[in-house]
Amino acid sequence: MILKIGSGEQKITFPGFDLYGIKVPGLPVLNSDSAKKENKSTSGNIQKEEKKHSLVKINEVKPSIENNKINIAVSADFNVGPFGLQLVGLGIQVPFSVFQNFSLEKLWKEVQFFLKGLAIIYDTPALSIAGAFLRETNNGTEEYNGLLTFRFGKIEIIAIGSYIKTPTYSSLFAFGYLGIPIPLDPAFYIHGFALGFGLNRDFVMPNITEIPDFPLIKIVHQGGLKQGDNIKKVFQDLNRYLPATENNYVIVAGIKFDSYKMIFTTGILAIAFGNKTSLNLLGLSTMKLEGVYNFEFAFSMRADLEEGTFLAQGQLTDNTYVLLPQLKLTGGFALGMWLKGDLAGDFVFTLGGYHPDFKVPVHYPNNTPRLGYSFNLGPVQFYGKAYFALTPSCIMAGLAGGLRLVLDGGVVYAEIGVLFSADFIISWKPFYYKAEVYVQIYAKIVVDVWLFSINQSFNLTAKLQLEGPDFRGIATFKVVGYELEVKFGDHQKLVNKSLSKEEFISAFLPDPAKILTCNITSGIIKKVKNTNGTESVVVNPKTFALEIYSEIPITEIEGNQLVNEKISAEKIYPVYTDSAQLENKLGLSVKGATNDFSTFQGSPILKSVPTSIWNNTNTFANNDEVLSSPKLLKDVCKGIRLEFSKIESKIDPVMVSLYDTCVKNYEDSFMSSKTEHKDSAVKLNSSMMTIFDILDEDEIDYTDLENSVEVYKYKKKSLGKYQIA
Repeated sequence: MILKIGSGEQKITFPGFDLYGIKVPGLPVLNSDSAKKENKSTSGNIQKEEKKHSLVKINEVKPSIENNKINIAVSADFNVGPFGLQLVGLGIQVPFSVFQNFSLEKLWKEVQFFLKGLAIIYDTPALSIAGAFLRETNNGTEEYNGLLTFRFGKIEIIAIGSYIKTPTYSSLFAFGYLGIPIPLDPAFYIHGFALGFGLNRDFVMPNITEIPDFPLIKIVHQGGLKQGDNIKKVFQDLNRYLPATENNYVIVAGIKFDSYKMIFTTGILAIAFGNKTSLNLLGLSTMKLEGVYNFEFAFSMRADLEEGTFLAQGQLTDNTYVLLPQLKLTGGFALGMWLKGDLAGDFVFTLGGYHPDFKVPVHYPNNTPRLGYSFNLGPVQFYGKAYFALTPSCIMAGLAGGLRLVLDGGVVYAEIGVLFSADFIISWKPFYYKAEVYVQIYAKIVVDVWLFSINQSFNLTAKLQLEGPDFRGIATFKVVGYELEVKFGDHQKLVNKSLSKEEFISAFLPDPAKILTCNITSGIIKKVKNTNGTESVVVNPKTFALEIYSEIPITEIEGNQLVNEKISAEKIYPVYTDSAQLENKLGLSVKGATNDFSTFQGSPILKSVPTSIWNNTNTFANNDEVLSSPKLLKDVCKGIRLEFSKIESKIDPVMVSLYDTCVKNYEDSFMSSKTEHKDSAVKLNSSMMTIFDILDEDEIDYTDLENSVEVYKYKKKSLGKYQIA
């Protein structure tokens, strides 16, 4: 930094920055005439002015009348050099009673002053200290929010807290960041760690475009609270993304690091649990070189275990450019999968968005920007864009570009432009494609001289539409109002999108041995190798669940005394030529002490399947249907989940001596068991039951009768066919 005062000159080098022998040229002294001229760079370098803050800035003036009182509140910023003061809701309250028998003494006694929030900032390159506090009340809910940031050299400390008191419960959130450099590796240079927690708090994932302003990301990434940061918005966003929710809890961890001093990243991991469980990861990465490029990339990932959804997104922000701030780079991606509920089986992957005619489902991530660039510098404008998307029914891809040159000389105005676009839709099973390519060249000139004017324009348009298989298409040309259409291929013959039965089986069905699969999804305690080489599985009957899954939809489930939820009677057809209505019966049997399913309960496994494979009407999706929705057939039975019945049955209590213990040992082969009674001074040990979650502590009833006999009675719950008493 070079500071010139009169004839004196002072050079200041910031800590950690070395000029490496580069000569810093002197600054020209601007005279009054040149100062009035526009600041233009003759060398082609970008001269970026530093953001200046006005001495006083009024953010909000809010008058109101409540409870026969006049309220006037003002929010304002005051900035003097490195010092900043922000007042939120500084106001005056005047009751109507003051105007009855008005007097200055009465006015002084009854007028009240109030202040909702305040922030004080001192920010220099070497030292930064900031503190903020905000109190809000709304419908019986009180919010107390605080923030403190401190930076000295490379040491940073950030603390954020929020306390919300509702009429029925209280909520607390606390977050702290400690910035201490840890040089593990040039590729992973840690600047600091963050940790936080929330009691009676939930976590709401911000929209991908809101991540740069997410309070925990923004304040940590920029190194504390800065002048111009609106503390009211900071705390409102904090409580919007971390709302008060009873019986829900949040744990937050964060890290700030850089790679080779080029890419700086701040990441936050938030785990919410209680009413529901979700895993959330979000962050911001920046890479910049003044006057050359500036990249800013926001990313997020959310996995909701209760809803069975997974969504990952990434996007370049509006602050991304190369060479010139006017040369913008855009782009984003999204990956979504739905594993439970009505949307089970649906998925989407996109780079740069969707086909222009695709009607995006509500649950899909929307507004993903195109991959590309745009340049707008007055008379010269050009852009290029591209996208790709994959859904259960189709693949979409496309690109577009354009150039526009404008000459505006007052009397003469001229414009010339070239536009190009190409969009593709490919239905992947059965194979079908459609493409549209569009090109336009236009020119316009306007001459306006006093009494007469000349306005001439030229427009050339060409459009090509293709589809297949059985390739065919239409080419259309438009020149100065005249249109020419050329068709090629057989347009009378319907496009063959169907599959034969053999092609369908080969494309969509696995080997016969893999069509049915089964798996114990919960309740496994251990696996035991038997002497004959087979394997036995020890399970917890309380949480045991066996899932049988079929690659072909199931229309009927049959088993001796099997109680199962009813399967939808909606017709299903495999999508191949002249297919018949699907009939697929799953037959179940059990071998052992009993040959029926009276001690089991079953529930069908419902999934969504693409209508390009399984349909209700034995018809093929037309072009409009492919574009209009992901075309999933919902609530299709793909298997069954078996569990032990939870029906209560009578269990007789067992009375034992206060000093006797009943010990029952099961051999791994499950072939025999024995019961022994031993005299012991040890009480019945129920720890194994609780360790494996077979019985909870509240399911064991300890009753002392006449101080001599203790009864151990398990409550009346059935554990399948095997009751424990």
